[in-house]
Amino acid sequence: MVVNRVCGMCQGGCQVNVTVEDGKIVKVEPDKNSPKGRLCIRGALTPQLLYSEDRLTSPLIREGKRGEGRFRRATWEEAYEYAAELIRKTMDQYGERAMASYQGRGVLGMPVGRILSNNQKPCLMKRLGSPNDFNAASICNMASSTVTPVTTSGLNTRMMVQDIPNSDYIFSWGKNPVTDDGPQMAIKSIKAAKERGAKLIVIDPRKNGIGEMADLWVSVIPGADGALALAMLKLIIDSERYDKEFVRDYTRGFEDFKTYLGTLSMEQLSKWCGVSEEMIAQVTDIFCSTEKISLVAYTGLEYQLSAIQNNRAIFTLWAITGKLDVEGGIYLNCQNVPTFSLKELPTENKPIGLDEFPLFYKFIGGGQFCRFPKAVLEDDPYPVRGLILAGGSPVLTFPDSKKWREVYEKLECFIVSDRYPTEDSRYADVVFPACTVFETYKPVMGADGKVTLIEPVIEPVGESRDDVLILSGIAKKLGVGDDYPGSEEELKEWLCQMIPPYAGDFATGGKQAPRVYQKYKTGGLRADGQPGFPTPSGKFEICSVLLEENGFTPYPEYRDIRSIPELNRPEFPFTMTTGARSMHRMGVFGANLPGVAKAEPYPYMDLDPEDAEELGIKDGDWAKVTTPFGTGTFKTRVCGMARHCIHIPHGGGSAYMPEAWRIGNVNELTSLDYNDPITGFVTMKSVPCRVEKSEMTMEKSI
Repeated sequence: MVVNRVCGMCQGGCQVNVTVEDGKIVKVEPDKNSPKGRLCIRGALTPQLLYSEDRLTSPLIREGKRGEGRFRRATWEEAYEYAAELIRKTMDQYGERAMASYQGRGVLGMPVGRILSNNQKPCLMKRLGSPNDFNAASICNMASSTVTPVTTSGLNTRMMVQDIPNSDYIFSWGKNPVTDDGPQMAIKSIKAAKERGAKLIVIDPRKNGIGEMADLWVSVIPGADGALALAMLKLIIDSERYDKEFVRDYTRGFEDFKTYLGTLSMEQLSKWCGVSEEMIAQVTDIFCSTEKISLVAYTGLEYQLSAIQNNRAIFTLWAITGKLDVEGGIYLNCQNVPTFSLKELPTENKPIGLDEFPLFYKFIGGGQFCRFPKAVLEDDPYPVRGLILAGGSPVLTFPDSKKWREVYEKLECFIVSDRYPTEDSRYADVVFPACTVFETYKPVMGADGKVTLIEPVIEPVGESRDDVLILSGIAKKLGVGDDYPGSEEELKEWLCQMIPPYAGDFATGGKQAPRVYQKYKTGGLRADGQPGFPTPSGKFEICSVLLEENGFTPYPEYRDIRSIPELNRPEFPFTMTTGARSMHRMGVFGANLPGVAKAEPYPYMDLDPEDAEELGIKDGDWAKVTTPFGTGTFKTRVCGMARHCIHIPHGGGSAYMPEAWRIGNVNELTSLDYNDPITGFVTMKSVPCRVEKSEMTMEKSI
């Protein structure tokens, strides 16, 4: 039997044909009749992954010390009882807010978020009295998808369509569609545009992937995108190549921003971003040559010291040169949008991270998980001793893995729900086996607005259950889950009562209505029908009202990572970046799988050829990388990189991985202590470092 489905090995949304024999998946192939038909190595390995000896198929209770990874098999009833007992004990001793939950990318697009982080119907933590319900918004997406566009245009990026089919130029800035888009819809659109004559400009420290397709690759220093954007804005404003009518009628804060730009020299901006003044001028000339320029950008611009302001500078570039809501530019696919309202700060029972990053709370209604270690290790702002973790691996996705292991060792209640053993689960008290998307129901809203369910492809492997039922079982034992589903039939009914979750970062919807351009002139964007944008001022806010009212510089202001004295040291002349996505892995999911590890055997350090020659390092050599926070040894790949910059992929560091990935953990070279002040996002995209040739062999580096 062949079943057509969305792939179930991640949330990318690739359309596949699944061959099922005797109730088991035996083959997965791309659906060649669908524009989303694609298969990565994880999808191709589905049969081995689903039925692997490593798959979690029954509840486990820890027997050994935390971190040893020794467990015994348990019944569901025993596991639920023990998990509930640990939660009660933790809250009785330290208070309700000593418990926290975190859901990671492994459950992105799955309905478990309705239980773990739902503000409309209080989620599990809030039902228990704790404000500490966290998710991947603490480290991904929110800065670029919401905070940046809301503080400029009042919109979010889901309301923005990059009109690549009609663009004269496509600017890919801080995003690599070759590696971070499941069905690769964006890359297909870019290729089609290039075939008809459009040009591709790639601004990125790395050339691998989208940069290899570029008509012009601009190798910016990691974290310095804001300096490049400000340099372009300075040239545009000084030469008056901006849309004067738009600036006069539809912007706020232009003159203040112009004054700020006057304090910056092109020489300084060029030095910060690592792009020559001649190249900046060339890119600016291209940018001013047409309105038909689309922007392909995403999370690569988030993890920087002035991430929000860097992003806001880029949005301002498009706005003041007439590229918003026009054919071939950024089409605003929305109408009658209400002005975004910030959430009120609680005065009592505050979540972790609120005091340091209050504006982040006002946007998402939650705390900042990067400060969870401080609460556990230092009791700041209060003691936290319990964590429920679903589909995530903070120890390998957040900076400073060593600190996270210290956190896990100190926890008195640690409950994990996942599909495979993780480095985090080695420290857990209880581990619950969760289903993949192939084994669960998927809610889908039809054109008539009704929610229907797509049936699972196969029955759950072993005793695994849907994450919703796992969390529901714990909640019921605690007496706070009466309205949560307790059986598969109840789960189906519960799913049909909800709006389906966002099914991946690059999902596309149904048919679009005929486009109407420049709606800000006619009142089509704002809910009150007035001309302008749905912002507090009604204008495109170069100077943001929300930032100004919350104590931040209102205009895009750049801050270089080396403005921090302890990081601006001569012994660290290089800049390291990490966190870029892989075609083979999804975060940490992949390097622990033999088939994937064979395709991507090392966490390679990418190094520019000229730098390699100066350092005496050849392709394939081992190199020692030292930052102010740690040291690691990585295999070198000499390839296209910005000068004096390196890239090392994240995702290593687990005992379940092959040797090269087990010892190659770049997160040991990063820190939780340096953040974008607006969102708290960590600065792992730009870390000063030193690079040296290493004589160590793989065996010696263990």
